Amino acid sequence: MIGLGHGRQPRSLCAVVLGLVLAATLAPAAGAAGVPTPTANIPLGPLPADCTSAPTGAVCENAALARLNAARAKLGLGPYLVPAGFVTLRPIRQWLILVNLDRVAYRLRPVGGLTAALNAIAKQGAQRRGDPNPWPMVMKLPGQLTIGFTSNWAGGQPNALIAYYGWVYDDGYGSGNIDCPNPAAAGCWGHRRDIFAFGSATVLSMGAAVVAGEPSYAMTIVETTTAPWPYTYTWAAAKAGGAGARHG
Repeated sequence: MIGLGHGRQPRSLCAVVLGLVLAATLAPAAGAAGVPTPTANIPLGPLPADCTSAPTGAVCENAALARLNAARAKLGLGPYLVPAGFVTLRPIRQWLILVNLDRVAYRLRPVGGLTAALNAIAKQGAQRRGDPNPWPMVMKLPGQLTIGFTSNWAGGQPNALIAYYGWVYDDGYGSGNIDCPNPAAAGCWGHRRDIFAFGSATVLSMGAAVVAGEPSYAMTIVETTTAPWPYTYTWAAAKAGGAGARHG
């Protein structure tokens, strides 16, 4: 079964007084203004046979990247400027690169990097085939004036690139989005909005995980005021490796 699910926690603006965190206001973690929603799903289309026999092999990964670029072109954007060897990267690093290339295309703050703490939360979500929930951990972070998160899950796709395709380009009514049972449902295009949430955040961190045997995919993006965890892979490192740069 192929499915997509997503979750989010409203962002909270908080004041710290004598060690007590007092919620001041709440606002939904909606997708950033200025990021268009496709007028219709952009179907992935048929995949090569290798996506059945070798879903994470070069042929299927490159086919998935080509589909991502084709979908991007339909929205008036250029191809993803991924680094050399992109299809051989760990899936969670592929996601960080794709997320930030998409965010930068719409002039949104990029995610600073992946963290071990959030990767562990994402793995829990992937293992139970549901949205990661970092909120209990995020609420306990000291000294944060702004906190919030969005989470996405996908299951049944051949590889992480195809899961990402569903989140961003095939997420409306009639897609695999289980939160979009009718055209007016609030969950329609929710995964896409989650990718573009917190457009002007001070600090963004990401966690991601893939359970290959299922297959099951999960990611979460967390907004904070300061960086509460060290990054295991940064957007700066991705750019140094060629992400966002034209080659040849």
